[in-house]
Amino acid sequence: MKIQDIIDCLESQGEWVNRDCTRDHILIGDTQIDIDQVYVCWVATLDVIEKAIENNCHFIITHENLFYMNGTTVPTAILDAQRKKMNLLEDHHITVYRCHDLWDLYPELGVRDQWASLLELPFDSAPSSKSFLRVSQKFDMTVYQLAQHIAKCIEAYDEFGVEVIGNLDQKVHCLGIGTGACTDVVEMVKLGADICLVSDDGINNWVHTQWAMDHHIPLIVINHLTSEASGIEKLSEYLSEKFPTIQFEYIANDYGIHHIEKASK
Repeated sequence: MKIQDIIDCLESQGEWVNRDCTRDHILIGDTQIDIDQVYVCWVATLDVIEKAIENNCHFIITHENLFYMNGTTVPTAILDAQRKKMNLLEDHHITVYRCHDLWDLYPELGVRDQWASLLELPFDSAPSSKSFLRVSQKFDMTVYQLAQHIAKCIEAYDEFGVEVIGNLDQKVHCLGIGTGACTDVVEMVKLGADICLVSDDGINNWVHTQWAMDHHIPLIVINHLTSEASGIEKLSEYLSEKFPTIQFEYIANDYGIHHIEKASK
């Protein structure tokens, strides 16, 4: 089977994707290569690329851009790292496709809905098919209790703890979550959330954090990867069912996200 057959399957779906301006593209390589295995990952790190080379895998589906950043004003060290990845991929005839916009909002199986499922809380449906947000049904916990619950839920995806901004003893009743970096605190509060689960690159201190603290909205902060990994694992399972003659393997970006507390004297 050719790489293009798999891409055609993905790109034939998703009325929520603007195909005139989308992140979902071939980032490097040839789509007419015949393949029998595919690696699916959150981001194609050097470790993932080297694993593909070692195992003679010539197609990687990545959720995030593996070349660090877009634009022409780029630090020399970043350009050198880009070239290293590009050279490895080209030398070993590996094609990389980014599947992002389709899979973020794919109903039930995609990143948004798998993230909600992983958290083991009842959630209302998304406000619309194009919304990146979900809001939970009512519960009764302290911020500390909810943070402990979430920390337990995410252990399987290599994040061992959470950051909390706010009063640990505050009672909360409705959790707002987003998709990846799409964790707009103001919009989640408009939907009824009184505590928000956000990604580390989905907020900034000079807007979202200050606004949340002024309005007594606690924030639980996790890594971007953690909130999306279960959805990307589900993408691998979905493609395995669609193309049973091809071996799809989810490759975890398991570099570990640790929260280190100061040791007591």
